[in-house]
Amino acid sequence: MKKIFYILLLVVIAVFNLRAQQDKLSFYRVDTIQSKILWKCDKHNGLIKLKDGGFVVDEKLLPVGGKFIIDMHSIKDLDMDPKQYGTAVLIFENTLKNEFFEADKYPYAYFDLQEVEKITGDLYQLTGDFTLHGITNCIRFKAHMDITKTSLLMHSEKFAIDRTDWGIYRMSPKRPYADDENGWTVQDRIDLKIILKAYRE
Repeated sequence: MKKIFYILLLVVIAVFNLRAQQDKLSFYRVDTIQSKILWKCDKHNGLIKLKDGGFVVDEKLLPVGGKFIIDMHSIKDLDMDPKQYGTAVLIFENTLKNEFFEADKYPYAYFDLQEVEKITGDLYQLTGDFTLHGITNCIRFKAHMDITKTSLLMHSEKFAIDRTDWGIYRMSPKRPYADDENGWTVQDRIDLKIILKAYRE
């Protein structure tokens, strides 16, 4: 079922690309090597990579939409030195993937960009549907965007989400699990910063 959903999403992106060409719009596909989502929660921080996606840009080089697939199995921790704390890093990353985000059950998160509003200069407000852990909520964040006829670079400002809005309650102060050792909790707030590089197809 998950594989079918992923294939259908890729088809949607392909149709989105074709429609953009027909409507004299341009499709900028994300470079998954250069793009990343930075996260911070409690004392830890790291990154998540994208699987696929891209922006639709009009003739005035203004973004008008986009769809993105986020690979939840790509979660990495960056605050611990893997050479010194290799086992701890591995355990922590596996805990995030398997216990918090249930990546085997929900391997991808999705962002469907619905609206882009120019604030001033290269600063925009982006609004869209963010699907995580099988739950979809609307999010908004500000981002600086540099768009040319061949490429698009986006650096979002830091913004926060509450993981419990997406049903992620593991070690949450709101509803800790009975087996959470010593009653440990992890804050619900996750700070995010998105860095995307995309090229026109």
